[in-house]
Amino acid sequence: MRGYRIGVLGRIELSVDGVAVSLAPLERAFVASLAAHHGRIVSVDRLIDGLWSDHPPTGARNRVQAVVASVRRGATPELILTRSPGYELNAAVVLDAAEFAADVRAAATATDARCAVELLDRALARWRDDAFVDVDTRLVDVERDRLHELREHAVELRVEALLSLGLHQELVPELTTLVRDRPLRERLRGQLMVALHRSGRKAEALAVYRAGARLLAEEHGIDPGPQLRQLHREILGSEQESSPPARVRPNQLPGVPGDFVGRDKELGLLLSLLGRNPPATGAAQIVVVTGLAGTGKTTLALRAAHESRHRFPAGCLYADLRGNTPDPARPDTVLGAFLRALGVAGEAIPAAVEERAALYRSVLADQPMLVMLDSAADAAQVRPLLPPAGSAALITSTAALSGLPGTEVVPLDVLPVDDGLDLLAGLAGAERLDREAAAAVDVVELCGRLPLALRIAGVRLAEREAMPVARLRDRLRDERRRLDELSLDGLDVRSSFTVGFERLPPPAARLLAVLSRTSLRSFGMWDDSTEPLLEQLCRAHLLTAEPGGRVRMHDLVRLHSRERTEVSADQVIAWYGRLHAYAERAAAALPCKALPVAEAVSAIDAWDAVDWFEAERENLVAAVRDLLRLDAVDLAGRLACTMGNFAMMRSEHLPDLVDCLRNVLDRAADLPSPTRMSLRLQLGTAYRMVNRHAEAVPLLRAAHRDSRGPLVAHRLAALHGYSLCCRTLGRLREADAALLLMVRTCAAHWPVGPVGGHVLLTLGEQHAQYQLTSPFAHAAFTAALGLFSEGGDLWGEALARESIGLLHRHAEQWPQALEHLRQAVTAARRLGDRISVTTAEQALAATQLAAGDTDAARRLLFRTAAAFREMRHEWGEAISRRLLGKVHLEEGDAGQAVAELEGSVAMLRSIGQPFPLANSLSLLARAQAALGRPERAVALGEEALGIFEHFDAAYADDLRRRLAGWRNAAGAQ
Repeated sequence: MRGYRIGVLGRIELSVDGVAVSLAPLERAFVASLAAHHGRIVSVDRLIDGLWSDHPPTGARNRVQAVVASVRRGATPELILTRSPGYELNAAVVLDAAEFAADVRAAATATDARCAVELLDRALARWRDDAFVDVDTRLVDVERDRLHELREHAVELRVEALLSLGLHQELVPELTTLVRDRPLRERLRGQLMVALHRSGRKAEALAVYRAGARLLAEEHGIDPGPQLRQLHREILGSEQESSPPARVRPNQLPGVPGDFVGRDKELGLLLSLLGRNPPATGAAQIVVVTGLAGTGKTTLALRAAHESRHRFPAGCLYADLRGNTPDPARPDTVLGAFLRALGVAGEAIPAAVEERAALYRSVLADQPMLVMLDSAADAAQVRPLLPPAGSAALITSTAALSGLPGTEVVPLDVLPVDDGLDLLAGLAGAERLDREAAAAVDVVELCGRLPLALRIAGVRLAEREAMPVARLRDRLRDERRRLDELSLDGLDVRSSFTVGFERLPPPAARLLAVLSRTSLRSFGMWDDSTEPLLEQLCRAHLLTAEPGGRVRMHDLVRLHSRERTEVSADQVIAWYGRLHAYAERAAAALPCKALPVAEAVSAIDAWDAVDWFEAERENLVAAVRDLLRLDAVDLAGRLACTMGNFAMMRSEHLPDLVDCLRNVLDRAADLPSPTRMSLRLQLGTAYRMVNRHAEAVPLLRAAHRDSRGPLVAHRLAALHGYSLCCRTLGRLREADAALLLMVRTCAAHWPVGPVGGHVLLTLGEQHAQYQLTSPFAHAAFTAALGLFSEGGDLWGEALARESIGLLHRHAEQWPQALEHLRQAVTAARRLGDRISVTTAEQALAATQLAAGDTDAARRLLFRTAAAFREMRHEWGEAISRRLLGKVHLEEGDAGQAVAELEGSVAMLRSIGQPFPLANSLSLLARAQAALGRPERAVALGEEALGIFEHFDAAYADDLRRRLAGWRNAAGAQ
């Protein structure tokens, strides 16, 4: 592998295999930006903003690509990797900044002062100048500042190590210079005071303090920090010119596991929080890391604590509070251990917890200390252990600790898949996982991306080198034994959840038990009784809160809950009954009322209802499956029917609705008549919407037959859909009979509710679709529009405006036609349904074409054809291609017109829609005639004429005239 090296501790230097690579200024800035984010992807947009901070040039993305290409030519193509949405450096690149930081970290944990000095001398020798000294881009600012601060910390660590070796006299000249150059670094000033004092120069040490205090007061209006003040008091109180008494500096932090991966965002947030000033005067900085048991809270907190040690010169205390066990640590015991670690003699430690806490705070006063409290049970356990102002507490807990005011909370979720794979690879071997990559991903997912579970799985693989990864995957797939597989030598996912379960209040525990028996992976807060219980479960981190008020259950929590609890089928069905009650309310509020729904007093906003169905759609389908499995077939059917109008207005979800309705209707014998009728009506309507008209007809006919008695709206909806399907299929007698019965039923029961608008639309289409213009149709459409607007049916309103626009188009009233069609497009966009938007845009394009605006029509039709093709909507694509064919024909490009129209004809033949087919055949005949092929024109025209005559369409007269001319031309040949 190539030896890549980049130097940033001074001027930017790049070398490959020891050979320097020359870089132009922009290339230097680019390489520096990637180096400052080594191990992360830098997006092209961020690169543009960073490289040209004020005014990015035209074609900036191309300029970035050119810079990348140039650097790759000068170095090697492998140096810079393309990673969407930008670029990153090859992982093999060695950075002098990384080597410097590694040496500093090693020195900070070294127990031998001489070794620490050697490491720090080597680290500081790597600096050639200020970091990134020859580049000026915002992308390196954060890293430049971090490295500067780490360099200062390294200097202070080196001085501290040399002081511990007794080299105080030798250090005085160097420290004097350092303090002069860095007058605000209080730690350096304190170290100079110590060196002078230990050298017998007490007066000079005190003068150094006074100079610093004066500088801070005059220039910044503040006093020296608590540690410097304490050192000043110690020097003043010393009886002789000797070294001040040694202060206890504990460092109790355990080591960080070597397999720590990922968590860059959370680690950065923790480091930032630990580096902030306290939120208020007299307050300590309190940071809580929370999350589900096993998410790696302790490992992350330890990593952040180790990297923040330099901010707490008085040291670090650590206690495992065992909050996730049946025997949590007692605060008085922990306080006793802390006091002893701080040098308090055992006999001086009081017995009462309040007195111990007070002494603990007194000892820590003016000593910046980091106190890590691992695995806290609750706020009461933690409160006596909190340090005083000037120090910080870093706490981990599966509880929310809401009783601790002023805390900063860092929630921890499961790992991303890639980080989970890295953790697994660190234990089991990367090559092994690469050989079975798909199985490895499955193992990560089956472990729920939980670090504890992944660590156990990795150890299992490491112990059994011959076991294929796929074998472990197969064992984990068995839900009955998965938790058994995730238990090994003291590491146990099951036991990590147990205490959290045992501490739940009974109502929350019962709800968790019920939820664990469902197939749902996330839940909404649907009613006043459920919401507070879900919040309790979230605070216990047995559920995870998500944006939008939803909560999610981890798969391993689900399995553990099933093991621990017994739940009856009736309890699960009752919970789904509450879900159905909310779904009915939401369905009644939707801005689409094409299908009758149960009346409900709904205080839900229409768009909140849409958002709820969008969020719950997969859950509702899963709930229907669960209810069928529990033999609650009627509730399954009624729940499925709440989704009908939502799927009508968001038609991309119609296929899921079709499958759901069919699954319930497969159990038709178990359904009461009203539910069976509603299911048939909804499935028939869904079939009609996806152009499966032949399958829709028997269902709609059966729904009409079953909707006797008071179900007038259902009967009208069935007749409306039945008439439309029959007319589309060319079964005009049946269509007219259904239409007549629909009108009579509507007249006998008027007003009939929201379905009345759709009845008027169907009636108007009968008079308008094939006869082009009709005052009656206009009146029907206008009346329907009024009903839709009054009833909040935006979906019907879009249909009505489109229908009115088409009437104006046939009458060549272009301004009115375009206005109504644009309003139809706007309404469809509000509904969020891509098919409705594209259909309305297609109608607008057809009107623009008829009005003579060919350019606008062409642009819009290219877009609609592509959109329909992407959505696999054959009818829509066929119509767009027909209209594009008409554009080409009118522009004199008959050859291109034939290509588009033949495609349109083929699609319409395959989906069995005769009238649209006739329109495409008629245009294709005209295109063939324009190419001098009258015989083909005659054959196509005669087929189209037969269809027009069957529908008694006005287009027939014009086509007959054209056919006569084509026949004459064919005879002349």
